[in-house]
Parts: sequence; structure tokens; C-alpha cells
Amino acid sequence: MVYLICFNRPYRRVRHYAGSTDHIAPRMKEHARGHGARLMEVITEAGIRWQLVAVWKGGRKEERLFKNQKNSARYCPVCRPAYLARRRAQVATREARRREAERKEAA
Repeated sequence: MVYLICFNRPYRRVRHYAGSTDHIAPRMKEHARGHGARLMEVITEAGIRWQLVAVWKGGRKEERLFKNQKNSARYCPVCRPAYLARRRAQVATREARRREAERKEAA
């Protein structure tokens, strides 16, 4: 299984951790104790709370594919609304700039 953990506040700029395991419950207990992954150890030491927000079928290969996308917020049900709002704002800004450039070019 591939899983996604969302932090209640960012650690530096990191808001998510993705991992894979065959046994989710024991792995979450390891993370809760700050074991298993260096990032989860640091998060625990910093007093940052976290929650398991998504689980998918797959193993290490799928975990690597997920991490290579470098955009966990897109898949996080907690962060997705804010992610989509940022994307809409970016598209609107880009469109406004394009229209302004076209207007200046036509003048």
C-alpha cells in the first residue's frame, strides 16, 4: 500500500509524507513513535501532529512514481481545496496577462 500523511502545519516547506508498506497499522504506530522515516522522526521531535489522509494500492514502485510528481497537495483531501484555489488564481492571472498583452499589441 502507498499512503499519504498530512501534517497539521508545515515543517520548513514540507506538508506531506508519502510511504509504502504491506501493514499499515504497525507502520503508523512506528511513525507515531518517530521511527521508520527520518522526516517522521523530525516531525515528531518538532511536536507537529499528523494524520493519515489517503491509502492506495501499490508498493515501492508506485510510491516512487507518486513522489516523483512532487505535488502531494493535489492528492491530499485536506489540502486539495486550497491547492485548487491557488491553481485557479494562477490560471486567472496568466489569462489576464495574456489579454493585456493582446490589447496592447492591437493598440
